[in-house]
Amino acid sequence: MTHAVSGYTLQATGSDAIDAEHGAIMDILESLSRGGADAAGLIALRAELAHHFDTESTEMAALAPDRREQHEHAHRSFLATVDSLAETARNGGAITGDEVNRLMLWFIVHSNTADTELVEATRYAAKPPPMIDMADWLASLDDPDLQDA
Repeated sequence: MTHAVSGYTLQATGSDAIDAEHGAIMDILESLSRGGADAAGLIALRAELAHHFDTESTEMAALAPDRREQHEHAHRSFLATVDSLAETARNGGAITGDEVNRLMLWFIVHSNTADTELVEATRYAAKPPPMIDMADWLASLDDPDLQDA
């Protein structure tokens, strides 16, 4: 991924679906930063975010309950911020480049941390490391193929 702002780069999470959605969101954010953020652009951003957050919510069962609640709270808070900016724009207020950059920075940091954690937890839940039974392991030590001559 090549999306970057203020020295922060959006990293791949390891999930093709989530990474594709992240790219679409960053495309909208970059468009808003280039062309000025208007109500229509912010509403489009909000719709893309809501779709993306729904995608992630299906994966959140892999997280510990407190981490899931923190992640979902972060999503709700971010959507509320976008809603507030869209309302300001609908009422004729200007949305500054700094405000759009803050949205981009939050999204990049959230994606690089919380979303990466989510993908790793989902992957771990789907394929946990093997459990080694102590008795089997001890018995395997007596295997002649493992003993030095």
